Amino acid sequence: MSLKFGRALVVLLPLTLAATGCSSGQSQFAKELKTAGFTAVGEPRTDVEKKTKKVGKRTVKSSQKTFEITVRVKGCDLEFAKTADSSGYWLDELHVNGQEPDWPEYPENLRYADAVALLASGRPKPAGFASCYNPNVP
Repeated sequence: MSLKFGRALVVLLPLTLAATGCSSGQSQFAKELKTAGFTAVGEPRTDVEKKTKKVGKRTVKSSQKTFEITVRVKGCDLEFAKTADSSGYWLDELHVNGQEPDWPEYPENLRYADAVALLASGRPKPAGFASCYNPNVP
């Protein structure tokens, strides 16, 4: 193995592993939603939130990856989210008319039947909900 090839391998291997780890987490989340009964599962996305905190004279940097997937249920586009290091997921937002209002109470780990019941219930819902909800659509 030449020295240049070895250096390239040392640089590319961690990048490749990081990229596959992220995509693996995304596909695992998509599988989790499909296992929960959701059929119209969209493409997974990753949102990275970076934070810095001053501790004495040092600055500590951290980041948190959040996977997001939009699922269509009864005519509504619901965005589910999951942090990369957690086992559960939550209902984050309703996508309607280009708006993304937060979902009140952030229900967690919903299965398809739970989501259908939540949409039909009298519990508080985000603005714009009535314009997308169609109980006759699967």
